[in-house]
Amino acid sequence: MKLNRYELRSVLVIGTIIALRLLGIFLIIPVFSIYAVNYEGATLSSAGVAFGIYALTQSLLQIPFGMASDRFGRKPVIVLGLLIFCIGSVLCGFADNIWELIITRALQGSGAIGAVALATLGDSTRNEVRAQSFMLTGIIVGIAFITSLVIGPVLATKFGFESLFFILAALGLAAILVALFMFPELPKKKTRDRKELLLKLREPEIGKILSSTFITSLTLNLILFIYPLDWRNLGTGPEDLWFVYLVILAPSALLVNLYIRISETRKTLRQAAQFGLFFLVAAFLIYLLRESDSATLYVAGGVFFFGYTIFQSILPAFVTQRVSSENRGFLSGFFNLANFMGACVGGMSAGILYETHPSLPLILGLLFLILWSFVGLPKPPLEQTEEK
Repeated sequence: MKLNRYELRSVLVIGTIIALRLLGIFLIIPVFSIYAVNYEGATLSSAGVAFGIYALTQSLLQIPFGMASDRFGRKPVIVLGLLIFCIGSVLCGFADNIWELIITRALQGSGAIGAVALATLGDSTRNEVRAQSFMLTGIIVGIAFITSLVIGPVLATKFGFESLFFILAALGLAAILVALFMFPELPKKKTRDRKELLLKLREPEIGKILSSTFITSLTLNLILFIYPLDWRNLGTGPEDLWFVYLVILAPSALLVNLYIRISETRKTLRQAAQFGLFFLVAAFLIYLLRESDSATLYVAGGVFFFGYTIFQSILPAFVTQRVSSENRGFLSGFFNLANFMGACVGGMSAGILYETHPSLPLILGLLFLILWSFVGLPKPPLEQTEEK
């Protein structure tokens, strides 16, 4: 089954809004830990706080933004969140020391539209093609991700790290214009059923989805903080990191979309989740047991992003399939709360642990992945229904 014309247009518009916002964020990620330690008063630990505090404020505001979108509509809440993001980005560009950077990064993260965008995709697509819609969104975001990781180090070297924050603000403004003039018309929602929400939050599968997104986000931010530092230790400068990220992201960009589409058609997304966890564990083991050489870093990075991209496609699909439209923003808020809390814990702990010993962030990530295997992977809702 394929996306119809309305679904395809909705996915492209929402994907573009998300990608424009994330394009800016991704610009600073590959070099953040390298440049943040150069701010006045900065240490690796405080740089980690500046890295992770964006995700902290994102996580705390996901549920309020999601609830507001259920009540007032998706479009106005998305525009408001993007406006806050733009203001915070401009202020980040004027930060003179690490504490100003931490405060302005917290404001930047307060435009928490992730849950609203997730709910909008759920509103505008059928359950049967939900994973495909998130996979297509993931491709759009993935293009932004690869582009930003490639050009971010180059722009930071040529124009200065601070200039990246002003680019973030410009991209956020472009996303506002797309939201104002191209936002899809959504079906009219019914009155919120609070009883449904309470029942959903008690379901074991919802707990598994939330724990899964927490752990995948935590491991991603651990990797993204320590990965450029390890390349720096091998003598690779920030201006050369674009090639590194291009190499490690290419396999997932080329193959995961096809794999997810086949899995959804054959109703084997459960096996896809198992493969995703396998790749994440393998990546951390390779990274942890590696020799100090570039080849192993390439392999570990490529394997990690292959597993991570699988979960980026299936987890949002699973959560939006489990709730009706009138409650989708609220439940998506819990999903993104878990997502950004994982990013916060991973980002902040990475700096502290890496400063103590470079292997500690990897050990923490591996422990969480082992814990995840005991908690259990979530099952695709549609496959569960057929089993019954």
